[in-house]
Amino acid sequence: MVSNGEKKGEESKGAKSNKPRKKLIRQRYFVARELQLSIALLVITALLGGIFLQSVAAALTKHIGLDTRVLGILMIIGYVIIVAFLAMVFSHRLVGPFKRLEYEMKNVRDGDLDIRLTVRTRDDLHVRNFVEHVNDMISNFEHMNSSYNKLNSTISIGLGRIVEELAKDDVDCAKLKKSLKSLQKEIHRHREKW
Repeated sequence: MVSNGEKKGEESKGAKSNKPRKKLIRQRYFVARELQLSIALLVITALLGGIFLQSVAAALTKHIGLDTRVLGILMIIGYVIIVAFLAMVFSHRLVGPFKRLEYEMKNVRDGDLDIRLTVRTRDDLHVRNFVEHVNDMISNFEHMNSSYNKLNSTISIGLGRIVEELAKDDVDCAKLKKSLKSLQKEIHRHREKW
């Protein structure tokens, strides 16, 4: 026999287990909402275009009395034109910016960290978000590069002083130890940033 307390415990476990499952479904199927919305609008527009062509075909058959074979061919041609137009518009908004981004990323790859990627305001929101994240990454690389150059300079100067000290006949071990500890602290300070 099951007590009321056990039933409540089982019900709460069931409610808790459904929550992560719903979240998993949302994460799996609704990954890029903006992009998915754009594609859904494209499909809906194509379907509405097909419905429009169907109603025009019905009107032409009723009023003019066109042959169904001719009408079928005209509908196919009309639908192909609608789909081709929508595909060109959509691909221009989504894929077009990536050609320009490819060129700009080659400049970044070649070491130009001062450049920031740009997109048009009418480009797809998903592309604009992507570019924003890439620009943040470039800024981080630029900061790391600057920090690395500063560390490299500090180490070179410190090692130069140590070499000068070692070249002397009367080497001051305490001074060398102090210089090495200073370099070690500087290296650790920069390593913590990265």
